[in-house]
Amino acid sequence: MTTALILAALAVTFGGPARPAAAQDGEVRHACLSAAETRESVSAHHLREPMALLREAAAQARAEPLGSRLCRWNEQLVYEMSLLRRDGRVLRVFIDAASGSRVKSRDKQER
Repeated sequence: MTTALILAALAVTFGGPARPAAAQDGEVRHACLSAAETRESVSAHHLREPMALLREAAAQARAEPLGSRLCRWNEQLVYEMSLLRRDGRVLRVFIDAASGSRVKSRDKQER
């Protein structure tokens, strides 16, 4: 796997700051935290460590870990993780930050 491909995948996945989505008719309000806010939230809310969950998700999917970010889906804290499969496809995995269990995407459908 080339470095350029990995950097391109990261740029697509983490291209810019997330903006809170307006909640309409059952839609999820979605806002992601900065790295500093994530560290504070992990400590304050006794959340699972993101790197451990990222490695675990990568092992289960037989993929390379690319990165994760902590996001608030309405009142739930969820790690949005990106994994790179051997075929070059980027997977998005969503993990409940408190329990460490996998959750489905609440917008449209999980990819």
